[in-house]
Amino acid sequence: MLSKPILKQSIQANWKLWLIITIVASTILSGFIISYDAAGFASIAAAAEGTAFSNILSSLTSLLGSLENFYKLISVILGIVYVVFTANNLVVNEVDSGSLAYTLSTPIKRSSVILTKSLYLILSVTLMYLIISLAGLGASQLQFNNVTGYPITDDVKAAAETLNQEERYLSERLYLIQEDEHAMREAAVARDMDTEAYAIYLEDLIRNRSYKEAAEIITDERWDIYEDDDDMEDSDIEITTEELLEQPEMLLTSNDALAAGARIHGISINDYRELVVGEIDALEVVEFENTEPVEEETPEIEPVETEENQEETDETNENEESEEVEETVVVQDTVASTPQREVSEDNAELLLQTVIDSSATALDINSEQVRDNLTFIKDPTALALSTQTTGLNTDQIIMMANHAMVSSARSVDRALEFDVETYFWLSLGLLLLILAMSSISFFASTLFNRTGLALAVGGGIPFAFFLITMIQQLMDSANGLEYMTITTLFDTDAILSSGEFGWGLVALGAIAFVLYTASNILFTKKDLPL
Repeated sequence: MLSKPILKQSIQANWKLWLIITIVASTILSGFIISYDAAGFASIAAAAEGTAFSNILSSLTSLLGSLENFYKLISVILGIVYVVFTANNLVVNEVDSGSLAYTLSTPIKRSSVILTKSLYLILSVTLMYLIISLAGLGASQLQFNNVTGYPITDDVKAAAETLNQEERYLSERLYLIQEDEHAMREAAVARDMDTEAYAIYLEDLIRNRSYKEAAEIITDERWDIYEDDDDMEDSDIEITTEELLEQPEMLLTSNDALAAGARIHGISINDYRELVVGEIDALEVVEFENTEPVEEETPEIEPVETEENQEETDETNENEESEEVEETVVVQDTVASTPQREVSEDNAELLLQTVIDSSATALDINSEQVRDNLTFIKDPTALALSTQTTGLNTDQIIMMANHAMVSSARSVDRALEFDVETYFWLSLGLLLLILAMSSISFFASTLFNRTGLALAVGGGIPFAFFLITMIQQLMDSANGLEYMTITTLFDTDAILSSGEFGWGLVALGAIAFVLYTASNILFTKKDLPL
């Protein structure tokens, strides 16, 4: 049975430390989220590649990934500080000081005392990390609007000011930006693009969002149909955005999915249906071209030469020579637009870097300035030098610049996406880890009768686990260390990548349950030096 006086006493003795740790952790997490800069952090991660800090900084390319260091390091050390000192204050300090003798002299049973104190520690840790998680959700929603809606990026902010619309309203109706030329210009500048590249980016973004929402609706409809079908796996029922992009004909089977896609485009359902049919036809053409068999060349039969044939051949050759002379001028005029080399996946990155360096040289600026704002590549002076150094024509270079700008902008959008389910598992995993740590400290507090010894064991083991985690983060290869700490059971990498992590969390919960139960049994039966 719980004891209200013991619970009240535990709260009064430990609330200050609880409040300090909660505020500090919530502030740090909120600061991490508010200060997140997708483009800047991606540059930092790229610069740190190959160094001792590459493991720590490699996750900065997404908002949730940037929180990995908070969940694996900062929040863990703060949680350890709280549970170590609180566990000692709850039991061994009172035993060592003799104050527990007065408590046990009352009608309160020893089992009620230890049960109440253990539940206080469990509940206080749970409440602490619940508040921290809610603070993170609130900060992300206020800063980026990505918890309950689409992220508000710099272009949406600029366009919203131009159109005199609310940012959140406009982030869900991007087609309004497409319809206003001035808004397009301002939005493009905000994303370091010209209007040509921004128009490509915006169209691609709207298209992907329409397919994403349609895929969610189709998946829900398939769940209603196949939920009780034991032969269907979850992966077979779920339709992803990528699958729908490859098979857009699935859209035509659902009116609700068509309505969702039409809403994103700001058009009628019939117009959106025609748009989807057009994309299906385009995919079929591409597929046909890729699978069209190559026609075999039939061998030419050489005619037998006669004197008449020879005369005709000589006349033909003279005519062809005169035509070649006339065509030389035309060839010279068109050579500037004819590609001298092809762009492929293997050489695209190298060619882009060459174009950036050439543009920087032509404009007398730093290459980093060009990389930060790829519109410099389209400057006529830069284009002239780039065509000479790369062997590409103007159209190829402009297309490459557009592709790079769109790809960079889309990577920023993906970095700002907030997966609530992933965030939930990160928060739950952290809570279970701290509860497991607290069970170690609490067990030591009930096992020993001297504060110093309980603190050394109950605090030393969790801190040792934390130090091993630090070493793992800093070292590229630390084989064997993962078996020496329970922090490995909280696999943030697997959570962020949607891998297998469930059994690790179960193990952490089991550790906490076993040690808290053992603590209650041990304290109830042990002889106390009262």
